[in-house]
Amino acid sequence: AAVSAVRACAAGFGPDEAFTARGLADHLHAMFPRRRSSDGTPVRMLPMGLLDLPLELISLVLARCDAKTLCRVAASCRLLGLGVPPPPPPRSPVEEALRARAEAGGWWIPASLPEGESSWLSMLAWVETAVERRGRASTSAGAHHSLLLDSRGALLSAGTERPRNHFAHLPASPADGTPGLLGHTQGVVAPGVGAPTLVTPPRAVAALCARPVVAVSAGRHHSLAVTADGAAYSWGNGREGLLGHGDEASTGVPRLIEALRGVRVGAVAAGRMHSLAASREGLLWSWGQNTYEQLGLGDGDAGQENLAPGTGDGTGAATCVGGHAAPSARRCVRSPSQVSALSAEKVTLLAAGGDHSAAGTAVGRVYTWGWAAQGQLGRPADKNSPRSVPGLVAALSDSRVTDLSCGACHTLACTARGEVFSWGCGTNGELGHGDSFNRHSPELIEALVTVHACAVAAGEHHSVALSAADGAVFAWGHGRGGRLGLGNGEEGSALLPQRVSALSGVAIASVAAGASHTLAVSAAGRHYAWGSLDALGYENEELRNQPTPAELQLSEQL
Repeated sequence: AAVSAVRACAAGFGPDEAFTARGLADHLHAMFPRRRSSDGTPVRMLPMGLLDLPLELISLVLARCDAKTLCRVAASCRLLGLGVPPPPPPRSPVEEALRARAEAGGWWIPASLPEGESSWLSMLAWVETAVERRGRASTSAGAHHSLLLDSRGALLSAGTERPRNHFAHLPASPADGTPGLLGHTQGVVAPGVGAPTLVTPPRAVAALCARPVVAVSAGRHHSLAVTADGAAYSWGNGREGLLGHGDEASTGVPRLIEALRGVRVGAVAAGRMHSLAASREGLLWSWGQNTYEQLGLGDGDAGQENLAPGTGDGTGAATCVGGHAAPSARRCVRSPSQVSALSAEKVTLLAAGGDHSAAGTAVGRVYTWGWAAQGQLGRPADKNSPRSVPGLVAALSDSRVTDLSCGACHTLACTARGEVFSWGCGTNGELGHGDSFNRHSPELIEALVTVHACAVAAGEHHSVALSAADGAVFAWGHGRGGRLGLGNGEEGSALLPQRVSALSGVAIASVAAGASHTLAVSAAGRHYAWGSLDALGYENEELRNQPTPAELQLSEQL
């Protein structure tokens, strides 16, 4: 394992490093010769100590390996020791390599081994995996638009800035149209003034062409992006401080969030009317609408007596059975504010839903806050009113959560064991338990137990999971417009997870779910989409509702 890791990394080395790598590989071969007895059977040789080599030499090479390879090397070294290894140094070369890379990247390393961790190797490898995952957001699906990253880190956007009401029972709202949502419009625009008309298939966002983008998030009315240098940008509708620029002005091109200048942002999440950002060090900021305490700033829990029954503000805030409560007064935060309640935690995962939020930490804990009526916080004791302070989802305390996603009124979590939990509104089957009931506490999706999921995506009323074994995609929930990709008709819904068979044989690496469409990116960098493809700028009626995945030709749109 060590030899193959060295040779695999050598291609990317400079001349001096390549010489070092080849020398170490030759030394390893000499230490572990392949010998056979006279009858041809292998002879097991007691190895010399790998640690007899200079630690600096080994660490230099191993620092170029990914976390998975380093774990395999460490396991091989333990196995080859045959139970009688030499006394170990204070830190192994693999641990030194992981620490060196963490320090170079500015990633958080705990001062002491957290309770429940078996070794520093597993802890450091997990931290690195979490950092990689949060920067792997290569696609994001909103209500009316999509954000896509190509293999070079170039940002493309697609969709419509025109209002379109998917729910006939809701009153039409001019706010559903968002001029500048796609990031192609120059200057600042005012929402509700004139009719937005821009509709475009995937097209490069010119304002960020010179900067590689590493993470994106598409909300209902706005967009967020993070560049490789840790800068955060926003554009779209600016009402209620949604963009974080200290005012309520809208903008049609990506604009740097000045309040986060100097902060190395690692992850962002765009909700219906609020935004979240986490630094690479694990600190959390929030801004935008705070009507339902979705910012987690501890402004005081809004009791039920302050709410009046209603159907929302016309923006699609809540479409679950029972309607949405409308507050008597609206509150907002126009500039990023740090969520002090989580300052002692290191946040690595973010999710923003309709009016609730969720965060995952470096040790796999999950915290939620905001609107709670449908159980979307996963905290049964807090189901009757919004919660203004992040609270631990105790039901997941024994599960290390590696991925999180929030829908309009439901939440999904994926654990290191490959399990998927869901809770919140189940009216449309989006929880995947075979019924349409709400859940106020996380419940394991039994139908996915053998899938070993590695990622989840919650749309407005549907859900998607990705298998780590073969990159298979599973979908369930509301099927209007073909958003599940099952090819069973425009209105076909599913109460249990179903495999998207049209993607069989394609190894999918990431998924995203929007209001009425779904996106996927393969390991080879190919983008696929299905559902209501007006969110990808296709107005042709034959293309608008795509019941099975279709590949997007991004290169032709650049």
